[in-house]
Amino acid sequence: MISATIALYVVVGTIITISLRRPLRALVDAKNQRTNLKKALAAAEDDSAEPFAHLSPGLARLGQDTQVLRSLLQEPIQAAEAWCRADNSPLLAKVDLGDGSDLDRCDDYDLALVNARQAVWDWVSSVASLSDQDRATLDELGLSDREARELLAARDAFSRVSRAPKRELERLESQVKPLLAALTYFEAGLQRARVTIYR
Repeated sequence: MISATIALYVVVGTIITISLRRPLRALVDAKNQRTNLKKALAAAEDDSAEPFAHLSPGLARLGQDTQVLRSLLQEPIQAAEAWCRADNSPLLAKVDLGDGSDLDRCDDYDLALVNARQAVWDWVSSVASLSDQDRATLDELGLSDREARELLAARDAFSRVSRAPKRELERLESQVKPLLAALTYFEAGLQRARVTIYR
């Protein structure tokens, strides 16, 4: 009788633990997304520093867009990390217990990839729509959107190719980290442009 009661408590405890796993992780992920959004908005609207005030309006906006894009590219990495954490147990990773966590994480990751791809396309389009004078300034500074264009043209860029979260995270980081470095260089180049442009 006591062992049956203990078994019942174990089963009920397991059910509750499994049921709470997804909502608690969703709260953590929502907090990460909120943090990224705040960083992106702060970067775009930080009027106190105005690191691009010395540039033409088109280049100043591009500088702000670059800051926002760098923040937004963290989203798919965080989604992949959340997907990796979704089922740490080898047993649970192979079995969907009805809460849909693995499928939901996969969907969250796919959505983050689509959003990142769109953000990169928008940024590349912003560069392409610059005036001839602004493009000449970028050339003088040695800045280009080559890394972003090459990534967009690469096979399977910003798309999921497997259901193995760790493999996807490694693949995504190998794609996004060089772009993040290029965007950091691009932004720094625009910030130091005041020295080059006005000599």
